[in-house]
Amino acid sequence: MRLKLLLSLMLGLGLTAAPPVLFLSFDGFAARSFTAGNMPRLWRMAQSGKRGEGLPPFPSTTFNGHATLATGCWPEHHGIVSNSFVDPKVGFVPYTSNAALLHREPLWVASTRRGVKTAVYFWPCATGPWEGVRPWRMENYRPGHPDREAMAFCETSLEDGAELVMAYFSGMDTEGHTHGPDSLETIQKLKQTDDEVGPWLEDMMAKYPGLRVVLTADHGMATMRRRVRLPSLLKGCFTRIIAHGGSAYVYTKSGRIPVAKHRLMAAGLQVWQRAELPKEYHLAGNPRVGDLIVQAPTGTWLSDAVGPALIAEKTGRKGAHAYDSSRPEMHTWLVVLGDGRGDLGEVPLWDLAPTIASWLGLKWVVPPDGKRLGDRPTK
Repeated sequence: MRLKLLLSLMLGLGLTAAPPVLFLSFDGFAARSFTAGNMPRLWRMAQSGKRGEGLPPFPSTTFNGHATLATGCWPEHHGIVSNSFVDPKVGFVPYTSNAALLHREPLWVASTRRGVKTAVYFWPCATGPWEGVRPWRMENYRPGHPDREAMAFCETSLEDGAELVMAYFSGMDTEGHTHGPDSLETIQKLKQTDDEVGPWLEDMMAKYPGLRVVLTADHGMATMRRRVRLPSLLKGCFTRIIAHGGSAYVYTKSGRIPVAKHRLMAAGLQVWQRAELPKEYHLAGNPRVGDLIVQAPTGTWLSDAVGPALIAEKTGRKGAHAYDSSRPEMHTWLVVLGDGRGDLGEVPLWDLAPTIASWLGLKWVVPPDGKRLGDRPTK
């Protein structure tokens, strides 16, 4: 009610204000899972907005996907090159969802610096100040919290005057890994999300005229049929292996690279040295990337497990990600509400932060790699 009165007063005075924005990410929500059958409420809402498919960065993992969504930059530039990596200065970094590891300005900092009241919930890399700047409201990730708490955070923040709210939802990541992306458990989670989020979003859009909403994800999910154990394959040829699922980084001494590369290729895997990576991966310029980058065929997942971890995963996983975005299974859902209608087609995830920044009239300290959706033709 207060927001409506304020908007009416501003309009009466000839002033305009950017409507608020909800930026919501659902972990592991593949584009192909978003159907009228799986999610009828949100599907119906999507028909009145813009719909497309998000193209994640490579490797398509949670932390670098969310860093890309937040910064509008490629992993090569924002520095979160996978869920875990080896940094030349600090060594092995097992958990990279940390604000201090970002090399580029996240959206919540760009907005806060320019006086936009911003609230962030559980977003990877939103763990504290970045270059001394912290948003108006921030909740760090804690496991075991249901998505209804994310919705309550968003709703309370909007009621308290937030102009930008960014929130992480659990999505289908756990169900996809454990049971597979097409499993009954995953379909049930899709239905639960639709039943909870659909009516809530309808209420929010009715309550806040002009509200813009972006629904997306960090990566998709593919069904797994085969496992390759990299430590056994590369015995004596590595200093550290970090497997992401469908791809992996191998850190090793230069003299071991030829033998390691030969063994990996003989096992049917695609392998590059860092400098050989295709330009579209946007990784080769960052020293946190492995000396060798390995990619498996879709349906094969790479394991770095040894000892007890190997026993724990002996039943395998039913779903995995971390392939490149040319694989349709890695595409994410993408819905934009409150900004007209149209078919967005395939959209790199690094285009979303610049789009939101343009809605809010923000300027970046360093321009991001992405471009606004408004600069991309709709079909």
